[in-house]
Amino acid sequence: MTAHDNACGWSTYAVTVTRERKTLLAGFGVLVLTVLLVGTAVLADRNNAPQSEWLMVMKAEQAQFVEATDGTYTLTLTDVDPVILAFTDRPERTAQTWDTTVVLDYWTSGFDGDPPNAAVTANGVGVAVTLSEPRVGMSARNDGAVTPNAGAITFTATPLPGQVPPTGTINRPTIFLDTVPTSVNGQITD
Repeated sequence: MTAHDNACGWSTYAVTVTRERKTLLAGFGVLVLTVLLVGTAVLADRNNAPQSEWLMVMKAEQAQFVEATDGTYTLTLTDVDPVILAFTDRPERTAQTWDTTVVLDYWTSGFDGDPPNAAVTANGVGVAVTLSEPRVGMSARNDGAVTPNAGAITFTATPLPGQVPPTGTINRPTIFLDTVPTSVNGQITD
């Protein structure tokens, strides 16, 4: 074996090793890139997955709608339960009870200018409205004026299209409220 043959052998060996290292490094780079892309896709899917929405059920001893001059109504609830039942729709399916006063305190800022729809039902009576401007300890008189009343909660109720709230007293109403954000002063857990 000559020196030339020996040098060519090492040269061929070095080229082969270098080629194998490059292939190995390229394969490793593709693997790392694939892991990063899959991880990003999984995180994006989690962020885009539908979030559970909280719905609420509020109960009271009595309710009364009083029509205002602008086409809205004042809804007064008296002897409201101190807790609201909250539950999520699919896919989470969980339920909790929340303090009514905390939810009402959160109302104006929590709905971010888009107040919830509600269905007010009792004894065959049912009407769908948007509820805004909750006022604790107030009630509406027959002339539409809002006056102090301990134990009452008053809302501005805007009927949804085709809905006409009943006048008179509604006994033992249940109020179903639609979508609530995921946190009301820490009461709602994800």
